[in-house]
Amino acid sequence: MASHRAPKVTGRATAAAATVVGVTAGTVALLPGTSQASPTPSLSQVKAEVQQLNNQAEQKTNAYDAAQEQYAQLQKKIDGLQAQITQEQSALDTLESTMGLQAAAQYRNGGISPTLQLALNASPEKYLSQAGIASQQADQEAVLMRSITQEKAQLLQDKKNEANALQQQQAVLDQAKAAKTAVDAKLAERKALMSTLTAQQQQQVNSAGGTTTYTGALPATSGRAAMAVEYAKSKLGDSYVYGATGPSYFDCSGLTMAAWAYAGVSIPRTSEEQFAGLSQFYSASQLQPGDLIFFEGNPPGHVAIYVGNGMYIHAPHTGTVVQYGSLDPSSPYYGYMSVTGYARV
Repeated sequence: MASHRAPKVTGRATAAAATVVGVTAGTVALLPGTSQASPTPSLSQVKAEVQQLNNQAEQKTNAYDAAQEQYAQLQKKIDGLQAQITQEQSALDTLESTMGLQAAAQYRNGGISPTLQLALNASPEKYLSQAGIASQQADQEAVLMRSITQEKAQLLQDKKNEANALQQQQAVLDQAKAAKTAVDAKLAERKALMSTLTAQQQQQVNSAGGTTTYTGALPATSGRAAMAVEYAKSKLGDSYVYGATGPSYFDCSGLTMAAWAYAGVSIPRTSEEQFAGLSQFYSASQLQPGDLIFFEGNPPGHVAIYVGNGMYIHAPHTGTVVQYGSLDPSSPYYGYMSVTGYARV
């Protein structure tokens, strides 16, 4: 997700010289004997910085999700190649066994080719007809040799493909680990920042301005969109966990993917891929229940599922749960996030 537009709050570098006992605008508490300290940031400043860290963490989460998805796709490819290799090896073993049996039979017959044996042993009257049989056998041997050669070549190529896929998978695994490290680093920054707040203030910051209940009327919908919306509703209150796709924990794109999977429709894994791969539009007036809403930059770093009446359901960030959000510009979370666009599944 793109970095938040709000300026990054600085000034906590002198925290060793000051003990902050509360995060309220203009309130500073110092250790005895200290003469100066940077002003304690206001709650709104801390909230803005936490949101910036949330955005950065979600951007890294997208990279992690994409790497995980690519890893899984490569595993399917590897599994398929390994199955092919097993079949090809079995076929090659059978062909080589057949060739070995033929060679043994020729050896028992004195090592003389079938054509020559016919020429020496058959009566002149039978030679011409039996020579045709020898020719057919020679042709069969040639076909067998070609089959063995082709099978060996295909087996060798598939083994090379498998080795390449395994190398790619290791590279993707390294990318996933790096992305996870980056996410963890942002979450550690967030945790340190949140530790400066009181429990009540932490709750205010983590609320994301949403709720797990909505008393207003939502429009009736039907078909697969209705199934996707109902699935999202059933997950209200479930915890956000980056990289999770359910059934009890979700990140933002994991929730939208799972909702539509429940409706029998497969959509891409990340918010970036979902926006790129679906039918986009840019007017909120066209929104229908089940549509996806993308936030914060292009490529977008956050996604939600629209449920009607200006409301959507999403998994905001670490420390929150799946909840309702509003497209009303005055809503707290919407105020931090800019809409990139919309897409219909």
